[in-house]
Amino acid sequence: MTTIQTDAGGRPLALRPADLQHLFRPRTVAVIGASDGEGQGGLIWRQMQDRLGALGAKVIPVNPGKAEVGGVKAYPSVTAIPDEVDLAVVSVRDTLKAVEDCVEKGVGFALVFSSGFAELRNDEGRAAQARLAQLGRGKTRIIGPNTALNFFEPWLPGKGKKLAVISQSGYQGRSFVQGEGLGIGIDLWATVGNEADVEWADFVDYFSQRENVGAIISYVEGFHDGRTMMLAADAAARRGIPLIVVKIGRSESGRKMAAAHTGHLTGADAVHDAVFRQFGVIRVDDFDEAVEIAGLFCHAPPVKGGGVGIFGASGGAASHAADILGLHGVAVPRLTQETIDKLGEHLAWFLMKDNPVDCGGVIVTKPEGLRLMDLIIADPNVDIFLTPFPGLFKMTSDPVLRHLIALHRQQTKPVVAVWNSPHRDDPVYRELAAEGVPLFHSVTAAARGMKALADHARFVRDYRSPFTSMPRAASPAAATCRKILAGRAALNEVESKALLKSYGIPVVEERVVQNAAEALTAAKAFGGKVVMKVVSADIAHKSDLGLVAVGIAEADVMRTFDDLMQGVLDRAPQARLAGIVVQPMVGEVVAEVILGLSHQAPFGPTITYGLGGIFAEVFKDMSFRVPPFSREGALAMIEETKGVALLRGARGRPAGDIDALVDAIMALQTLAIELGGDIAELDINPLMVLPRGRGVVAVDALIVPGAPVKEYAQ
Repeated sequence: MTTIQTDAGGRPLALRPADLQHLFRPRTVAVIGASDGEGQGGLIWRQMQDRLGALGAKVIPVNPGKAEVGGVKAYPSVTAIPDEVDLAVVSVRDTLKAVEDCVEKGVGFALVFSSGFAELRNDEGRAAQARLAQLGRGKTRIIGPNTALNFFEPWLPGKGKKLAVISQSGYQGRSFVQGEGLGIGIDLWATVGNEADVEWADFVDYFSQRENVGAIISYVEGFHDGRTMMLAADAAARRGIPLIVVKIGRSESGRKMAAAHTGHLTGADAVHDAVFRQFGVIRVDDFDEAVEIAGLFCHAPPVKGGGVGIFGASGGAASHAADILGLHGVAVPRLTQETIDKLGEHLAWFLMKDNPVDCGGVIVTKPEGLRLMDLIIADPNVDIFLTPFPGLFKMTSDPVLRHLIALHRQQTKPVVAVWNSPHRDDPVYRELAAEGVPLFHSVTAAARGMKALADHARFVRDYRSPFTSMPRAASPAAATCRKILAGRAALNEVESKALLKSYGIPVVEERVVQNAAEALTAAKAFGGKVVMKVVSADIAHKSDLGLVAVGIAEADVMRTFDDLMQGVLDRAPQARLAGIVVQPMVGEVVAEVILGLSHQAPFGPTITYGLGGIFAEVFKDMSFRVPPFSREGALAMIEETKGVALLRGARGRPAGDIDALVDAIMALQTLAIELGGDIAELDINPLMVLPRGRGVVAVDALIVPGAPVKEYAQ
């Protein structure tokens, strides 16, 4: 058995090896539950004969009640088949017994068509699926349960790179493979069902290694395991293969239905978005848009930048396209003066000669009109060529679109057509699709697609896998901190900051005192005004109970000590008190931010960043990252929030020490990797960001030991 290396927290750094070749192209197939009837067993038997038999596979029926099925010798169980079996399709009531037989036989893959597992959302269903997962830990790999047979569909050849499809619903995946109508060839299609064993990540890893795959498109209700999802996305990013995902779970109704359909929990949507950004996953909500964007990736040559040159049949079409592209952050650059001058040789004086170009329509019926397209696509400021045409006026649209085909064949730069007409039976439309010209049916979808193409190219060029630099062994601080956390329900503020300090996160100087005289001595030692707070692991939100005093002058320290002690007696009499902590006031603060660690299914330990203090709950200006991530990823966390304006020095204020803030985020990431299984919740609120060059300092913190979940697989 292959040993998978793990990080300092014991989580895998590689996927379990999965050679799926004989799943998609098996040599010998056993159909368990095959029959001659019109029921499910008969339909599956005939489908496997028609599809896999046509590819040369030997298809064998398994049915203890029949000597033969469809004229083919049947066996009472898969263990009785004398041949080595690559694939067994299981569609019987006693599913677990059938899969146990597959394991005994040493079958390569058991594809479990049957339902009645975790999607039932009851103990019996979950236990049955857990047993399947256990059976899949050896030689026999299990697909499903609750899956479909779309793995074996025949596909048209198509031109260019092909699309690989992964869906947790066969029906939803059907929407993707209908991209064949846009000339997008399909390489392979996997329907994963409940993912008791082989999961989405395994298929991504396999598909992204296939030379003819240009994009992987997915319908996902919930990821089986967050770490394996990230490892698979990392593998695709390293290989330059885009992942285009329709991930449900944005609404409460979608989250409930996902659990009922395949037993997947959808997880926190904002955290999924953050992980997608980390690994360059392209998330879309609409199936048509997903297919069109996938077609662009499959059929476009490599793109160097994101500048789009627009060629319109009218000023209205060109202006509309430019406006939509601008709304979606797609650059519409000026053309070079040389290009403008050459366009002026052909265009009427009143027509727009810079980007976007209005050709006026009729000119494209002449050879010089088509020459305009050549000039635009050759301009050094143009990376992608776009033409929106309604396909209604054949005199003008047919020449343009056929010339577009010629430009596409050259494969110098991506050329994109927006077919605005609802009529899809036009011969030129079918010709565009057959030639693999990237087609969109709205300018908005084209804008999103071209932005995704340019963004992904830039992402891949700069991408470095964060898994390669993850610590394999825990730091010396980890063992000490685990002893502090063991058996504790919560740490008080002082203990929490001590743990943070051991991981290199700067904390405020402080003293815990037991009486008013000690408080006064501490205040004199610090000099100036101080902060005084109750120290108790039983009081999570001291400010809400009035147990924090800020800006206390030396003359008021002893009285404040007595007031805080009385406040505990009045408002939290059951709380165990460790004393009163005295801290110096932190001056010249640029911003108060919050750093947090929580467990978010299916990813596990997750870092939260945002505005801190009282604004954390008011504005909810938060960003997220799931370890591992780089310093650039930590900086991106900060820049994703609106509060970054304060750190940059808003309205003449000093800029904050962003470098030190990044250091603190990276230190918290190390803590999360090493102690994530021992900490249920961690909040640093606030972390004071000082002026540039002066660092950051944590003035309050809360740590709750004990992870709420032991595994993140769902």
